[in-house]
Amino acid sequence: MDFKEKFEKLGVKEIKALGEQFDPNIHEAVMHMEDETVDDNTVVEEFRKGYIYNDSRVVRHSMVKVAN
Repeated sequence: MDFKEKFEKLGVKEIKALGEQFDPNIHEAVMHMEDETVDDNTVVEEFRKGYIYNDSRVVRHSMVKVAN
């Protein structure tokens, strides 16, 4: 059993970020970029994975770059 499986058994899951709409409740935007090929407020890069406990409580926000 690897680390990720152990976390999931405890109810801790990775937050999906790349390609998702920016959500300040689960993402921390540390950079912005202009990109005409991507919809506004779309996460285009993930610097640090975030985790959520029991689908309700953020353990650590995902650190991301967002397109404007």
